[in-house]
Parts: sequence; C-alpha cells; structure tokens
Amino acid sequence: MRRELGMFVALVLMCLMLFISNPDFLGQSNAINTMRQISMLGIYAIGVGFVIITGGIDLSVGSVVGLTGVIIAKLSSSSTGGLGHSLLLGIGVALGAALLVGLIQGLLITRLKLQPFVVTLAGMLLVRGVSQTICEGGTLSMGTSPLLRLANDGLLKHDGEPLLPYPVLIFFGVIAVATYVLHFSVFGRYVYAIGGNRDATEYSGINVKKVETLTYVISSGMAGIAGICYAAYIGQMSQQVGVAYELYAIAAVVLGGCSLRGGEGTILGIIIGSAIMRVIDNGINMFQVRYADPGGIPRLWRLNPNWTFIIVGAVILVAVVLDQVVHMVQAARRINRVSVKVEAAPVSPPAGA
Repeated sequence: MRRELGMFVALVLMCLMLFISNPDFLGQSNAINTMRQISMLGIYAIGVGFVIITGGIDLSVGSVVGLTGVIIAKLSSSSTGGLGHSLLLGIGVALGAALLVGLIQGLLITRLKLQPFVVTLAGMLLVRGVSQTICEGGTLSMGTSPLLRLANDGLLKHDGEPLLPYPVLIFFGVIAVATYVLHFSVFGRYVYAIGGNRDATEYSGINVKKVETLTYVISSGMAGIAGICYAAYIGQMSQQVGVAYELYAIAAVVLGGCSLRGGEGTILGIIIGSAIMRVIDNGINMFQVRYADPGGIPRLWRLNPNWTFIIVGAVILVAVVLDQVVHMVQAARRINRVSVKVEAAPVSPPAGA
C-alpha cells in the first residue's frame, strides 16, 4: 500500500494547491462535475486495470466508449438520424456490442497468440470506423431521451444539484464488484498469477487463455458502461467521442500502481490514479496566479488549455519511469539480501576432516 499512500498524498496536495490558487475548485458545481468525471474515467480504467495486471494492454476502450454511445443514440433517439426504438433496446445492443468487441480481441490474442498491442490498436481503429459509419460522419443527438437524467440527476440534492450523481453511484457499484473479483476471488488470484509468471501459471493447470480472454471482455464491458454514462452526460454522440480516452485510462492505471509488466496493482490505486488524472485535467482550467505587473495593475495568469496533452503525456512518461525505477530498486534490494544471506551462511567442513 506504500505506493497508493504516496499517490493519495500527491492527490491531496494537488487539490490543496488548486484550492489555494482558485477557491472555486472546491465550489459545489466544480466539485460535483469533477466527481462525475472521475467516476466515468474510473469505470473503464478499472476494466483496463484487469488487462494490464495480466501483462496485456487494451487500446480500444476509448473507441468502445464512443461506439456504445453512438449505438444508443442511433437506436433509441427520436431526433434526426435516430430510429426511435426503446431505450432499453439501445442500451442492450450497445452493451452486447461492447462485450463482443472484448471477446473477439481476447480470442485473437489468446488463441492465435497475437500481440495485444497490435490487436487492440486495430480494434481501436476498426471500432471507431464503425462509429463513424453509424453516425455518417456527423452527430447523433440524444434529444430528450430519459437517459439524460442519468448524468444530471442523483441523490442528496442541494441547491438543485445532486451531491451524488448517478455516475458516481454506478462507480461505487463497479468498485465493490471489481474489488471482490480482483482481491477476494479465485479469478482474481489467477489474474495476478498470469501477470506474475504466465508460464508457471499455465504449468500449474490454470486455464490461462480463458482467464485472459475474460479480462478483455471485462475491459470492454466496463467501457460500455462508461459509454452509457458519457452518452447521458454529453447528450450527443459522434465518432470523436472517446478519442484518446485509452491514454487517460492507461495513465490512471499506471499512476495507481499497476505495473505494465503485470502482476501488480489494486482497485484502490486505480481509483486514486483516475482522480489524479481528472484533477489534472480540471486543474489546467482552474489553476490561476494573481500578480501585479510593473505598473501595479493586477493581472491573472492561467495555464494554456492547449497544454493538456503535453501534461498528460508527461504524466504517463513520469509514471512509466517511476515504475521502472521502483522495479530496479526492488531488484537491487533482492540481490543484496541474497548476497548477505550467502555471506552469513556457515561453511560446512569438508567430509572426513
């Protein structure tokens, strides 16, 4: 838990710094919206976490998020371009499509032994192309769909805003289920075992291919749930929704302590990593510095919003470098401990002496 504690302290310090620079950061509207954003990212980041803990990678989750919303808008919306079917049908078909994407990718990776990076990269482009075809390169509006209440309503309303929006409640449910599956079930132990030593896990009789395939199904399923929330939040869908979302998910997972080598990571860490990514995103807009120019006129300096991807890329790079450094330090400590034990071991006299 050392790494999770360190990241939590970093998160608290970031929030404190942003609050000092701009008290509106902890204002009700911004705090609730930030919680909503953390929840939607955290839902599909947890799914990606399952894959990364096995030593794999899933680059298609952003496209799956977009595809889910596009299918819902196409089937259930009564606006221009929509087919006007029931909302339940749209959600059911969208989730089914998301799970199918994960199943196909998992089977290609485990049965044909293809590289996860290549398979999910191809999946990312293919799924985004399907979304573009469905919406014909334009935008599909959700109109007045009752789904919109999912993002805007919730529990414990104050001043007309819910203190616990429904996406946050869905996130809590995902956390509860994922924590049990990953940390308290046999399946979760298999996930860690595959990431720790795939060959040894296979020799022990565990169905590695089945477990690994299921992690990709889980990842796409979580992206599908997140896609429903995004469709409700945005209100209109296009093929551009979901672009680069996989980068945020991977960054959140790695920041949360999941090693890209596999075998390490916790749900708590992924939650903290997701919070850090969204606080950074929000902080780029909220951070400000008040100063006076040489003429004594008060000025306000803000971060340039165009720096968003620069900062996100830097965060991913720093997270990967720290992961590598941690593993190098741990390896050096293990070698030192073994050397000390060998030197301290008593030397047996030769036979017959």
